[in-house]
Amino acid sequence: MTFKEVFQKIKSSEVFKNFINENPNAELCAGFFVIDFFGNDNKKSLDYKVEERIFTFSIDDFGKVRMNEDKLVEEKGVKFPKLEKIEPGINIDLDEIKSITGIKALDEGISSKFSKIIAVLQKHEGKSIWNLTCMLEGLIILHVLIDAINGDIIKFERKSMMDLIKKK
Repeated sequence: MTFKEVFQKIKSSEVFKNFINENPNAELCAGFFVIDFFGNDNKKSLDYKVEERIFTFSIDDFGKVRMNEDKLVEEKGVKFPKLEKIEPGINIDLDEIKSITGIKALDEGISSKFSKIIAVLQKHEGKSIWNLTCMLEGLIILHVLIDAINGDIIKFERKSMMDLIKKK
């Protein structure tokens, strides 16, 4: 399911319509997706901000839209990035991010198969971006930022799961 399909399904649900009637100033601030290529651990959710509260709308395995409410977390001494409003009108969708990332991985000499992609649609330095964490066979992790409007790769970083374990 693409971002646009998820957005439309959530937007047309009764739970969202009731929410937006009560919170007309709610702003879409993030999309969170897990694409599991070998299992069935797929997730689809959109986050809306109302003042200091976050409302997460997710689609379960049966296609039902559910809403959960959370509070923004603040921690002394830690500066969290401000959640900015994102526009749903993006050009690069979920069905394209794997091929964009896969081509770049091959250019970098990485031929391992993708097993899972965690994709977050968010604002970064004023742009709508896909912030990806890609898990590949061979314990390879890719951190990739893709411009959601034009498909340009802003950042491409290869890591190893073993590197992360050694640091702890």
